Amino acid sequence: MIQHQMGFKQRPMNIILVVLSVICVFWVSIKSYKTLYIPQSDDTPSNKLQRVAKVSMLYGETNHMYERALQSHERHGKRWGYPMHILRQDIAVGFWNKPSYLLSLVINELTKPAGERMEWLMWVDADSIILNNDIPVEVFLPPSDLKDIHLVAAQDQNGLNTGIMFLHVHPWMISFLTETMGYPLYLPQIDLGRSADQEGMRRVLNKTTGGPKGQGYADGVSYLPRPWINTYEWDWAYEGKRGDLLVHFPGLGERRWPHMAKWLDIVETTPHEWNLPLEETGYLNKTTVYWSQMRSAKESIKSAEKKLQSGEAVSGNTKEAVGALKNALREKSDNMELVQQLLQDLNGLIGVA
Repeated sequence: MIQHQMGFKQRPMNIILVVLSVICVFWVSIKSYKTLYIPQSDDTPSNKLQRVAKVSMLYGETNHMYERALQSHERHGKRWGYPMHILRQDIAVGFWNKPSYLLSLVINELTKPAGERMEWLMWVDADSIILNNDIPVEVFLPPSDLKDIHLVAAQDQNGLNTGIMFLHVHPWMISFLTETMGYPLYLPQIDLGRSADQEGMRRVLNKTTGGPKGQGYADGVSYLPRPWINTYEWDWAYEGKRGDLLVHFPGLGERRWPHMAKWLDIVETTPHEWNLPLEETGYLNKTTVYWSQMRSAKESIKSAEKKLQSGEAVSGNTKEAVGALKNALREKSDNMELVQQLLQDLNGLIGVA
């Protein structure tokens, strides 16, 4: 995968605006990217409530490791009926290909009747490999009653990692991706570093102003514990276990190739070694607890804010407790112990058992 290191912020203003216009209009009607639709297998659940498509990109000089990795996602997609979209052309400047392509797909889906469009897009980096084909990714998505969550992602020691993430097909996402792409245009003095698109997304997510409702984007993201959806291979070992969904190789540089070769050989020749039925993996229980906690936290925040606004007598620390829990949901929802403790603290103040 070729990532050009040209300075995005050095492009003339009119060229950048043209690029944004092309993304929002031209790409909806003229699909010059490669889209691979994978037919559903006989095992595909007929009662899926959330339609998911996978998205990745791979262009430039042929890389057989990446091609084989994407084939693992295609096999997984065939198992569960996920279409797969792979960008095969360089359409923007360097790392901005990812948000540009995602924006075009979200817009394209939203032009369809509601019953025909995808509900979520799962972005997968080309250096990720599916290990367990028996895991439907819907298990990681928010229940339908949590309608204000539009991005499901994970964080590592560097913060947001966009190598594996779920994007809700929703007007919120158009606003978020557009603002991400415009970040270096309106704030050219800020150095976004090597992974400019990822850092741009992180900074936009941290905003509590602007956005579709004037309250920023922080309340629209949920961070899952990273190993659930984005399990890393380190130099010394795989951090996961049998039954985990995938393996990802960030930060390894040129050292990734022998690691990728090892895992590709495993999934291509002896896939049964890592496949494990969903009910035996622990994913169902973990995700059920996670989303139940998120629901309870949001309900308690709403109840506490209603009491505060009505002037009802509450503990003097209630406002601070609401703020602490809100911040945890915005920034550290992957720390379930912290969220649970803050939720208990707030419930104690507002009299919720």
